Amino acid sequence: MLAGRYSGQGSGKVTIEGTVNGEVRTFSESAVFPDQTDEHDFIPRLWATRRVGYLLDEIRLHGENKELKDEVTELARKYGIVTPYTAYLIIEDEKQRGIAANVQSLPQWGLDSEARQVAAEAYGSFRKDKAGDLAVAGAQSAQAFRMADAPADAIQTGQRVAQRYGVAGSSALPQPGARGRMVATSSLQAAVKLLPATAVAQQSQYVGGRTFCQNGNQWIDSEVQRQANAKKVRVQFNSKEYFELLAKSPKVQAWLALGQNVQFVLGDAVYEVYE
Repeated sequence: MLAGRYSGQGSGKVTIEGTVNGEVRTFSESAVFPDQTDEHDFIPRLWATRRVGYLLDEIRLHGENKELKDEVTELARKYGIVTPYTAYLIIEDEKQRGIAANVQSLPQWGLDSEARQVAAEAYGSFRKDKAGDLAVAGAQSAQAFRMADAPADAIQTGQRVAQRYGVAGSSALPQPGARGRMVATSSLQAAVKLLPATAVAQQSQYVGGRTFCQNGNQWIDSEVQRQANAKKVRVQFNSKEYFELLAKSPKVQAWLALGQNVQFVLGDAVYEVYE
């Protein structure tokens, strides 16, 4: 399976050339490249997952720069590719941009100081460690993304890999079952194993080509925070306006199916469906 990205629109021939048993082989297929399409919305996320794997590998092997960090952060947020490594980048980016808490992508992570610390240290070790357990974990996680055939499977693999390995160092963690009490550990391994609880609490879904994160009692489209100055349209759930919106724009059906409190970008406006 190959995934790529193009700009513009048109039609033409796609040619793939490679070597099979030492012999050069060429395959060509006619293709149409539309300017925009809602069909097969899994394809952009598949491309993004593989792209994030490539970019993380570049950071791990050659060091980070602003361009790499910004692209990983934006793709991870837009396509819901969340692991301890990418979660740290998303949290820090939204903090620096002053994104309001009610539209943040990972509000549950933002409220959990232990989870933020673990994510920060995991990402720091991912960048710096060239040998040892975490270096192996970083390589395996990036490879799971690069070779992804299904984004959700790759994301889960990346999370499991992060949980499998600890990071050398010292950390203070909340003791399970005793909120507020702290227990010291000589490794972040235990801390990383606590991250799934945060990840479960932080619900997100990729539907209809968009990533929605649960923020309080609302599902928030990741595109909303990029449209701070857009026109706001409030629509009451199950109202006449609600069904008119559904009839006018059938593609919102998948988004509205998330629940009775949903925010999403449609055209040049941010719609808020409220209970």
